[in-house]
Amino acid sequence: MSGTRHEACTGPRLLMSATAEPGPLHLALAGYEHEWPADFEAFVARELVGRDGAFVARIAELSEAPAFLSSSEVTALIVNANRLGLTGKVALRECRRISPATAVVVVATTAAHGLKDALEGGATAFVSWPASPDVLRRALHSGRETAERPSRSPRPEREVSPDEPRS
Repeated sequence: MSGTRHEACTGPRLLMSATAEPGPLHLALAGYEHEWPADFEAFVARELVGRDGAFVARIAELSEAPAFLSSSEVTALIVNANRLGLTGKVALRECRRISPATAVVVVATTAAHGLKDALEGGATAFVSWPASPDVLRRALHSGRETAERPSRSPRPEREVSPDEPRS
């Protein structure tokens, strides 16, 4: 697996109670630096690492993400929409299965590019870049919110009598 890992990212998984103060973000950024817009790379360095104290591990290929998530505590996996396609969607689904509390954030330079693949792959957030710092920060926490939501059971269909109007 390529990329630099921080000890906190590779150590044993720690469960945090609901009342515990959240620690720094542990992010996995899929793809090489040249695949991301320069202003996105600058944002990660300035805002997420510099200001928020986030730890960022870079993984070269999206296909490496499921193995990385199974061995590391990661707050969010950030994926470039250009990396999606059939194998990317499969990798995203596997990431959600392995680590449901990890946000899977797909970032695109155009709103339409990658949205369908991101949603089909199970992404927890889709961000059109450039975006405000607050929008991206909320997206990075979207995994826990999704994992904590109670699953809804399908509503049973009720029978409609022939005399009742249909909607």
